[in-house]
Amino acid sequence: MSKPILRVNGTPISDTDLENAVQGYAMELHRKTMDQLSADERKEIEALAREKLVARQLIYQEALARGMVADDEAVLKEEAKIMRNFPSEEEFYATLEKAGLDRTAYHRMIRQDLSVNMLTEQQAAEVEEPSAEEVERVYRENPDKMQKPCRVRACHILAKFGEEGRDKALERIAEIEKRLGSEDFAQLAQEHSQCPSGARGGDLGFFQKGTMVKAFEEAVFALKVGEVGPVVETQFGFHLVKLIDRQEAAPLDLAEAEPKIRKFLKDEAGARHLKDWVAGLRSRAVIEEEP
Repeated sequence: MSKPILRVNGTPISDTDLENAVQGYAMELHRKTMDQLSADERKEIEALAREKLVARQLIYQEALARGMVADDEAVLKEEAKIMRNFPSEEEFYATLEKAGLDRTAYHRMIRQDLSVNMLTEQQAAEVEEPSAEEVERVYRENPDKMQKPCRVRACHILAKFGEEGRDKALERIAEIEKRLGSEDFAQLAQEHSQCPSGARGGDLGFFQKGTMVKAFEEAVFALKVGEVGPVVETQFGFHLVKLIDRQEAAPLDLAEAEPKIRKFLKDEAGARHLKDWVAGLRSRAVIEEEP
């Protein structure tokens, strides 16, 4: 049974709250389960989790004081959104039960999260827009980051492994490959590709490195424009790939870089503002450790 480990202005935070937070940060920061953490990692994450739980409770209390609390409609909408990640409604509620939560308690958690997010976003939005001088300074001081990455546009034909297995898929793609010399690639993709892109002649649009499966990506970037490569195997099946266009890496001019620089500067300023604001809430709070 959970028990309070500390109180924030009288509101308890339990050992179960802490364990759940530690598990979340263990996965987020170290890609480990709680029992895989070293003693030092556990100590570091537990301290972080305590700080975050206290901050979350302080923000929620401030949201309550301001009347910025998520309504029932928002809570139900968020629950429905989360429920879509489960095979069925029954499995969703079974998962809640396993976690020791009934629906009322779960709604309370969602309401708290939504309310905290609303007030946090409002606070972050209060920072001023960066000046033109700040934007230009960041642009000038970071030339290596002000680059358009190399992008390619490709189309492909996919033969899925499916129930027939790998050999049948390889036979299908080999038959299509034989027809490439006399038939149009896009037309063959429309007729035979087992990828949704087949309806567009296999066109995948432009993409950069790091967005496709590695084997597929390496094959595409090795091609010349207009060239069709050899058959490529991925976990999805066998592919025939044609490179349609290539846009080489190039420097961004200031006008192109400005939106991202402005967002970066505003996000940074927002994070600093939030940190100072939470510190102010904390300085006025009564935080008591349970014996």
